[in-house]
Amino acid sequence: MQTDFFPEPMLEFGGGGSHIDVRFGLLDYGPVDCDTNLAPNDLKVAIVGTEETVHGIRTWLDRAKSGIEAKASTKPHLFPAFPGFSKEKCFKAEVITHDRWCETIPKREIAGLLDVTDKGDLVSEAVDLFLSAAHNVLDQGGPLVLICAPPSDLLASLDVQRSSSIDHTEKELDEGGDEAIGTRDSSFPPFHDLLKAQGMRLAVPIQMIRPPTYRRATRQRSHSSPQAQGPLQDEATRAWNLHVALYYKAGGIPWRLPRNPSALTSCFIGISFYRSGDRKRLLSSVAQVFNERGEGIIVRGGIAHFDKEDRQPHLLEEDIYVLLRDALEVYRREHKTLPARLVVHKTSAYTESELQGVLSAANDASVGVIDIVGIRRSLTRLLRKGTYPPLRGTYLELDDTRAIIYLRGSVDFFRTYPGQYVPRPLEIELAEGDTTLENMGREVLRLSKLNWNNTQFDGGEPMTLRAARKVGDILKWMPECDDPQPSFRFFM
Repeated sequence: MQTDFFPEPMLEFGGGGSHIDVRFGLLDYGPVDCDTNLAPNDLKVAIVGTEETVHGIRTWLDRAKSGIEAKASTKPHLFPAFPGFSKEKCFKAEVITHDRWCETIPKREIAGLLDVTDKGDLVSEAVDLFLSAAHNVLDQGGPLVLICAPPSDLLASLDVQRSSSIDHTEKELDEGGDEAIGTRDSSFPPFHDLLKAQGMRLAVPIQMIRPPTYRRATRQRSHSSPQAQGPLQDEATRAWNLHVALYYKAGGIPWRLPRNPSALTSCFIGISFYRSGDRKRLLSSVAQVFNERGEGIIVRGGIAHFDKEDRQPHLLEEDIYVLLRDALEVYRREHKTLPARLVVHKTSAYTESELQGVLSAANDASVGVIDIVGIRRSLTRLLRKGTYPPLRGTYLELDDTRAIIYLRGSVDFFRTYPGQYVPRPLEIELAEGDTTLENMGREVLRLSKLNWNNTQFDGGEPMTLRAARKVGDILKWMPECDDPQPSFRFFM
């Protein structure tokens, strides 16, 4: 066995400019669409919250327009200053708020919620309260994004006691197993997930913001709000992440993967599993049906089942066939043509019937090149001389069909390892395919950079699986008779 190293993939920005880093690429070139008619130059935002939270967010957004200084650090590439968000800055866009797009919820109504003792009723009533207020401002038309800003005391009551002893980027990807599903499910929905699920009917993407995001003071740890514990990002990083997310949710394209003109047009599909809200059924979800630049549509999957031998979720041959058939049809409608290549990512192993279902769907659509890939966390770790973990991009083939790759690790551009825990590589298993393992590893590394919720580019998983899981977390609280919004903007 011999290790290899893949250089950090480039990203494409405005004017065809390229850079390996999201923030420096935006600083140098602006968003991909900044000079097009489709760019959200006037990013109109509605805000729903208490008088205190609405005022706090508007004040902070106004402050961010002119820029926020960098964190004092010896690693300027990891902690760059935020340049500001205005038409004169690199984004060439500005956030616009207006009194008529802001709806304040009286304190007495929040206090009434805090008297609700049943956690499920509390979450449901809180969502109803915020969505009712949202209707009042969105019925007037105009806003492209809705900011939901719950106050700290309500969040403390809504948050669930969960362990925060592990870096979320290092958790198991195989969320289909009994143990993993149990950690994500509850007898009542998280406020964030139910808000997104029921807010689909607003037809405007929702951005939930907690008070520590826009408050300049250091976060205080609270036993009543365990989800808020942990180190708070510096203010400039928070500004980067929030404004990029708002830009994307408003319909913009901050960055994308460059396309090699000689490469085959590819369709990427990530399959994830989730239990229904009543916990009676195991359903599958498919995130965006991606093209190679990360643009695509949401497709909902069917009912899955647990295999008695491997205790992993699987789909029947006819069910995965229908799922892939529908996904390819969505791709055809969106792009006016079928792809030359189909790539399927899943975190549980493939059964023979699943493989046959994927191949049949691809063959019926006349897709010439097919790659069926399993991706999961590996228990195999590599050691690097010195005190730092292996470099992100470190790759090792285990045999003819399996390899491991570090998507989290030391990063030369940052001059450090930016994580808190010893990173685990991903294991890639090529169940069926026409692409080499090495090129599959390079591709997974590229796909890890399509995360519009985080401007630090060293993502720990490909966007195919991350998006599929995020979609499942929201879909589980939607009635099956309701059609979800087709864009991932509504799920992140």
